Amino acid sequence: MAKSYRVWGPILLVFCVAFALRIVFLAEASSKPGFDLVYMDSEYNLEWARALATGIWNPPYDRLHKGPYFRAPLYPMFLGGLLKISGGNLWFARSFQAILGSFSCVLAFLLARRCHGTRVGLVTGLLCAGYWVLIYFDSQFLLPVLLVFLALAGFYLLSLSLDRRSLPLAGLSGMILGLFAITRPNILAFFPFLVVWGLWAVPGTWRRRLLFAALLAAGAGLPPLAATVRNRVAGGDWVLVASQGGVNFFIGNNPQSNGMQAVVPGTRATWWGGYEDTVAIAEQSQGRTLRPSEVSSYWYGRAFKFIRNHPAAWLELTLRKSVALIGDVEIPNNAPYQARRGEYFTLSVVPLGFGFLMALFAVGLPWLVPRSSGPGDIEPRRALVVLILIFMAVYSATIVAFFVTGRYRVTLVPFVAMGSAVGLVHGFDYLKARRWRQAGLMGAAALLLFGLLRMDVLNVKGETAAFVRLTVAQDHLQLGRLDEAIAELEQIRRTQMLAAPEVYITLARAHLQRGRLSDRAAVLSVAEEGLRHHPATPELLWYAAVGQVEQRKWPEARHWIEQYLKLEPEDVRALHLACLVAINQQRRAEAEAALRRAEQLDPDHPTVRDMQRMLK
Repeated sequence: MAKSYRVWGPILLVFCVAFALRIVFLAEASSKPGFDLVYMDSEYNLEWARALATGIWNPPYDRLHKGPYFRAPLYPMFLGGLLKISGGNLWFARSFQAILGSFSCVLAFLLARRCHGTRVGLVTGLLCAGYWVLIYFDSQFLLPVLLVFLALAGFYLLSLSLDRRSLPLAGLSGMILGLFAITRPNILAFFPFLVVWGLWAVPGTWRRRLLFAALLAAGAGLPPLAATVRNRVAGGDWVLVASQGGVNFFIGNNPQSNGMQAVVPGTRATWWGGYEDTVAIAEQSQGRTLRPSEVSSYWYGRAFKFIRNHPAAWLELTLRKSVALIGDVEIPNNAPYQARRGEYFTLSVVPLGFGFLMALFAVGLPWLVPRSSGPGDIEPRRALVVLILIFMAVYSATIVAFFVTGRYRVTLVPFVAMGSAVGLVHGFDYLKARRWRQAGLMGAAALLLFGLLRMDVLNVKGETAAFVRLTVAQDHLQLGRLDEAIAELEQIRRTQMLAAPEVYITLARAHLQRGRLSDRAAVLSVAEEGLRHHPATPELLWYAAVGQVEQRKWPEARHWIEQYLKLEPEDVRALHLACLVAINQQRRAEAEAALRRAEQLDPDHPTVRDMQRMLK
C-alpha cells in the first residue's frame, strides 16, 4: 500500500496542480472577448480542422485536401477529431488540450523518475505543471500541446522498452516519435541518431541489437512514409511529410532575416497572401509551373546561396539565433503572448520563465547523466539520458538552422525542467548536509546565469512593442471596437513604430468599416501613404481604389483598380468594383467584359448578380 502511494501520490499531485492551473486559466481567459480570436497559424489550423470535421472545404482552405501537404497534418487531424466529437465546440477542444497538457506533466514526472528517482521526478512534474508558457500553449490551437505529449510519451515508452528488453515497446516508442514527425518534421534529423543509439544501448547479442534498432527505425519511419505516399497519391509529387521546409529555411537564412520573424522578403504579410507569393516568385524565377517539392527546393537553393556567398553574415545570424533560443525572452510569432501575459492573473502569478529553467539546467548538468556502475556496462537510465541530451542538441540545432520563436522551443521545456530538477535536488541536498560552500557556489552560478539569460541583448521586447500594439488593434477591429482600433493604429502610424504594410491595411479597413464622413478621405490617405512605403501591395491598391470610389473620383479609381487586377486577376469582388467604375465613366464595353470574366470565375457570387443588375 505504501509503495503504491509513493507512485500514485505524486502522479495525482502533479496532475491536479497542472489541471487546476490550466482550467483556471481557461475560465479566466474565456471571460475576455479577445480570447477566441485566432490569427495566422492558429486560424490556419482551426479552419483546416473544421474542414476535416465537417467535410466542407471553403476557399481558400479547399486547396488543403487536393495536393501534397504544405504543413504537417497531425495536429489539424487531432483538432478536427475533437471538433467532430463535440460538434465544433471550441471550449471542449481547449479543455481536452488542458487535460492532455496535464498528462504531459505526469509523463515528465514518470520519465524523470525513471532517470533520477522520485524526488527529481516530482520536481520536474511540478515545474512543468506551473510553467506559464506551457499553460498558455495548452490552450492554443497550435502544435506545442501535441508535440510535448508525443515527445514525452515516446521517450517514456523507450525507457520501458529498455528496462523490459521489449521489442514491441521499441517499435511502439518509435511510432510515437514518428507521429511527432508528422506534427513537426524537425525531428527527422534526430532519427539517424536514434537508430545508432539503439545499436549501442541495448544489452545482448548483436542480433538482438539489430532487431531493436530496426524496430525503432520502422516505427519512427512509418508515419512519415505514410504522409509521403499520401502526398504522391493526392498530388503527384514526392514530398517528405510537408513542402514548407524550403520557405522556412529561407526565412531564417537570407540577407534581411533577423532570425526571428517569419517573413519572406517581398511577400504579403497575410498567411495565404504570403504563401501564394512564395509560389509565384519561385515560378517566375524558373519560368514554369512548379510542383510543391520544386518550390521548396527553389527556396532551399536561395538560402544556401546566401550561406555560400556571405558566410560571415550567416555565422553572425546563426549566433544571434542561438542566443535567442536560450534567452529568457519569449519571441512572439503568432501572438505577443509574453507582452500580454499581464492581462491574465493565472499566468502572472506563476513566476517560472525559460531563463530560470535554463540557469538551473546548466547548474545541474554535472549530475544529469547517471554514473555507470562498471566498465563496459550500459545502464538503461544512463543510456536514456544520453539519448535525451542528443535529442535536445539535435532539435535545438534544427530550430537554429531555420528561425527561432518562443513556441518552437516549448518541446524542449520538459527536458530542460528535468535538468533543472536535478540541480535543485542536489542544491537542497547540499543545504541539508550543511555543505554551505557547495550550496553557495551552485546558487551564485545559477543567479549569474539567470541574470545573463534575462538580458534582452537582441532587444526583442523593443522590436516587438509595435507588434503588440498592432495585435491589440486587430483585436479591437475584430470585436467591433473601431474607435479604439483606429486610435492604436494611428499612434503606430504617426510614430513609425512599425513600418509594415499591415499597419496601413488594418487602418484603412478600420476607417472603411466605421464609415463616418471623415473616414472616406482617411481610407484614401492611409492607402496612398502605405503605397508610398510599400508599392504594389494588393490590399493597399484595393483600399486606394475604394477610397477614390467613396469620393466619386472615377479616373483615379480606375487607375488603382486596374493596378490591383494585374496582381489579383481572379478577384470577383475587384471585377465588381471595376464594373461599377466603368459604368460611371460610360465605358459599357469594359463593364460587360468585367461581368463576363466574373461569370466565368464564380457565377454564383453575390456581386455577379449586382453587376447584372447594374448593366440592365
